[in-house]
Amino acid sequence: MRQTLSCSPIFLALLFSLFVNHTDSVAQEQLGMRLERYSGIYGAGINPANTAFTPHNWEVSLFNADLFVENSYAFLRNTSLQNALRNSDKIVSVADTSAENPPARDAILQDFTNGGRKMHFVTQARIAGPAFSFRFGENNVVGLTTAFRTNLSSYRIPEILAYRTISDLPRNQAINIPATGISGMAWGEIGLHYSRLEEMGDLQMSWGVSPKLLLGYEGFFTRAQSNFDYTQRNGDTIAFGSAQWDYALTTSNLTDNAEEVKLRRQGSGFGLDIGMSWAMPAGDEEDGYAWRAGVSLLDVGFMRFKNTAQRHHIEFDTVLTVSGTAFPSRDNAEDILRDVSKAFLGDSIASLQKNAFGMGLPTALSAQFDARIAPMFYVSGLLVQRVPLSKYSVKRPSTLAVVPRFEHRWFSVSLPLVVDDWRTFRAGAALRLAWLYLGTDNLGSFMTKDKLSGTDFYIGFKINAFSLNFKQKEKGYRLKRERGSRSSGPNRRKIKCYSF
Repeated sequence: MRQTLSCSPIFLALLFSLFVNHTDSVAQEQLGMRLERYSGIYGAGINPANTAFTPHNWEVSLFNADLFVENSYAFLRNTSLQNALRNSDKIVSVADTSAENPPARDAILQDFTNGGRKMHFVTQARIAGPAFSFRFGENNVVGLTTAFRTNLSSYRIPEILAYRTISDLPRNQAINIPATGISGMAWGEIGLHYSRLEEMGDLQMSWGVSPKLLLGYEGFFTRAQSNFDYTQRNGDTIAFGSAQWDYALTTSNLTDNAEEVKLRRQGSGFGLDIGMSWAMPAGDEEDGYAWRAGVSLLDVGFMRFKNTAQRHHIEFDTVLTVSGTAFPSRDNAEDILRDVSKAFLGDSIASLQKNAFGMGLPTALSAQFDARIAPMFYVSGLLVQRVPLSKYSVKRPSTLAVVPRFEHRWFSVSLPLVVDDWRTFRAGAALRLAWLYLGTDNLGSFMTKDKLSGTDFYIGFKINAFSLNFKQKEKGYRLKRERGSRSSGPNRRKIKCYSF
């Protein structure tokens, strides 16, 4: 049976924007500030057990932030991040150029991949406020963290949705669109932290946990649950065949009045990081460990949006033909949702399932290894594999990295070598000067004029127990051997006040 309704190019753009995003904007795992021995509460972000091995007894983080973007859909040609930011007015899409309308000689071209393999994009950002950790009872560390986070991600974008393909589809020919989706969320976290050091034969073992209260501010997802046919007819008429679409979004800021748009809580949830680490003591007269290994499960949890939220479902097993007359110009997003429902289901509210929906956090499984290869020289290995708990979860990039570093009490230098999502190699650099961290896991985006498909950077500032006597050894956790035996745990000698 064939039903005839009415669809405009504006509606088509809206539909496909639900499934793909080709904006090349501007951190992954912030390797330079999470893997070293002095990372403290920052290290809990990759494994909560690692705070048990920090050399100092307390610390306060005043601020840290990170931003990571990577995609395999679009890129800027022959430019670096700084050059693109300085000359943003010169960015021109190749779609807007032709032999009759060539770009200027100094133009920065936005180009698109050819879709030879499934594509992806992920953007994640974190702004963390006050946090602290404190060691007590020799083997225990407690802490508190706060953060505001965002994540926008889509993986396994099919080749048919590559820009060069969808912008030049043949007319009157059915195109099969595979199942795919996109999700995004902005949320706050208030987290507690606890880790404990235990003896285990010749090793020392620690375990840690960081439960988090989640405050949901914005969220959305859309997903084609199965393949569907798309046929572009003459004019602005389009035929869709046999589809199952789910989409949901928060609604408190769906207004045409910009003055009413503000950050407000629309949901709540719970998250958890949990991990274990093992360490082998260093040799005589050396502090710290010869090596440390750990495993952790990160961002296990869900968010529930309700009241100011909508979840929709559209399903049909016929062929629906739609055209632009069904989608008049609208200023209100909720009117657009009603138009979509009426066009595909014949009723403006038939698609609405409930005024609530849930989403998953960017869950991942991680393994870490850190080894001392010489005094003050270490090499770390890291694996982070995303394991989304729901098809509506936001997703983080998978990461494989080797990170050599020079580490001193007052400064350190790290050189991360990173494989991003099992397809792209990146080299980074990070520096710590006393309590200030600066770094990137994608140094090339700043230093070379090349194919710019993303970037990454992070910054952090914290204070901790210290002394200005540079020859004085650490007075916090010390894992060492003495006369063939292992010390019982952290060195609990009183920390002296700094002297000039």
